[in-house]
Amino acid sequence: MTATIERPRALADGVIPLPAEPPHERAWLGFVAAFLAAVAFLLLIPAGWARLDHLWAEDGARFMVDAVRSPALSNLIEPYGGYLHTLPRLVAQVVAVLPIEWTAAGFAVAAAALRALVALVAFAGSKAYLRSAPLRFALAALVIVLPAGNSETLNNMSNLHWFLLYGVFWALLWRNAPRVPVAVFVLLAAVSSPLVFVLAPIALVRLFLPRKEVPIAFLAGLVVQAAAMVFATRTPYSHDEVDPVQVLLASLLRVPVVAFTGSERVSEFYPAHGNLVILLALLVAAVPMAAGLRFGDRAGRALVLVGAAYSVLVIVACLVLNWSQALQVQAPDVVMAGQRYSIAPCLFLFTAIFVGLDATPAATWERAVVGGSRWLVGFLVVVSIFSHLRAPETVLKGIPWDESLARARAECAAGAQEARLEHEPKGWFFVVPCRATG
Repeated sequence: MTATIERPRALADGVIPLPAEPPHERAWLGFVAAFLAAVAFLLLIPAGWARLDHLWAEDGARFMVDAVRSPALSNLIEPYGGYLHTLPRLVAQVVAVLPIEWTAAGFAVAAAALRALVALVAFAGSKAYLRSAPLRFALAALVIVLPAGNSETLNNMSNLHWFLLYGVFWALLWRNAPRVPVAVFVLLAAVSSPLVFVLAPIALVRLFLPRKEVPIAFLAGLVVQAAAMVFATRTPYSHDEVDPVQVLLASLLRVPVVAFTGSERVSEFYPAHGNLVILLALLVAAVPMAAGLRFGDRAGRALVLVGAAYSVLVIVACLVLNWSQALQVQAPDVVMAGQRYSIAPCLFLFTAIFVGLDATPAATWERAVVGGSRWLVGFLVVVSIFSHLRAPETVLKGIPWDESLARARAECAAGAQEARLEHEPKGWFFVVPCRATG
């Protein structure tokens, strides 16, 4: 019996290694500084600044209106779109206590802070896999600066679950994490996203290792989410028939290509150069991943395979489950529709890439090849970040929150019992009693 338990425990220990030591006390000062810098970046870039005065989609028309109109407890367990959104609803309950003028800023700041937290979890959790601190920093920084994450998904709770998925991935691999806060994090993430089910195998492997609080909390959240999804209803985006060839092309454009260029640039490169951009992106990604499989230890090789597998699994699942004609690569903007689908798959892909960049030993000819790949990856990502920040279409230009609120108050002053609060994107609104408008 002991041998039966020890063998899977040894296998688990080989693929989920324990970091050499927990963070030093001085490191927490660095974490705080990095957290503040990440939040500041997300809020103060042009698109982020616009989010402080623009409320986005379900943040208003679902989470905020329910926080105003319904009891808090029922909101936290109320499915929407076929699954639970406990963390966004919890944030909405807090924001609803604030003056209504602060609603847009409240959601933006909360989303930015939680995304910065995901970046810190990625940095700390990757210590057992990446020897290079600069590479760990760069991998964590991609959670914040990745162009694919700074348009549709920027600073709103509606799309935070794409980042939470990646955060839970690293939380489950972080064996010496602070137990209580990380357990709370994975629990809330599990009851806020339908995608975290793909991480159940990692949680099950973690159960063979000491410090089981985090995987147990995660699996408990999965049970609750699964129960909600069984009884909830979901209205599909469309009933268009799935085209396997289109799914393949869209997946290749939305992950390796978008990872290095951002979603906006694909609409320029793909019509001009066709599938050549896909081949080049695959080559740039494949070289370091192959190096990780050749030179990495057992944990590193496993992480390359897992990162690549999750990248493929998540993008294909998202496209198949939400397929519509708008997702075809022949669409005018190619991958701008549903660009949120690229977030987690790109981050998983970069995880596999960074393991290879870190694992290649010095003094080999392969080092020169992978070293060149490292510079190329860095160059492509930096260029895509700067070009994205210069794109004017990333700044919201719809009705600002203060203007929407002024219109609603004018309605109430004219004798209406309820007020209509319009917000982004165009056509979204929600209705609340006039007393809620202050």
